[in-house]
Amino acid sequence: EGAVKALKQSDFVCVHIEATDEAGHLGDWQEKITAIERIDKDIIGTILHGINCDDNIRILILPDHPTPVSLRTHTCDPVPFLMYGTGIEPDKITRMGESSADTSTIFFKDGHDLMADFIGLSRT
Repeated sequence: EGAVKALKQSDFVCVHIEATDEAGHLGDWQEKITAIERIDKDIIGTILHGINCDDNIRILILPDHPTPVSLRTHTCDPVPFLMYGTGIEPDKITRMGESSADTSTIFFKDGHDLMADFIGLSRT
């Protein structure tokens, strides 16, 4: 709800959530799944229901780093991302996840290139 309120006054809002990272550190795959489901419903769902999707809007969803439950620590592997909105061309991916991301035609080596593409500056 705070993000929805902020979007009425700002062009850019970042919501950072640690629940999946913490579940990864604990090695608790069930909690990681629950965290992802709750983020989808309670955070992303709330934002999507609170904004007008017909507006010129873009949404980017991604982890800040992988924290596999099998390792219980951060890794430097690429992260999957979901980018949606005005002017964003879809690729063939229909699911978000590490295995799905491996088949994507869109890859960014550096986070700043992902952000540049997201805000409409360029595609690398």
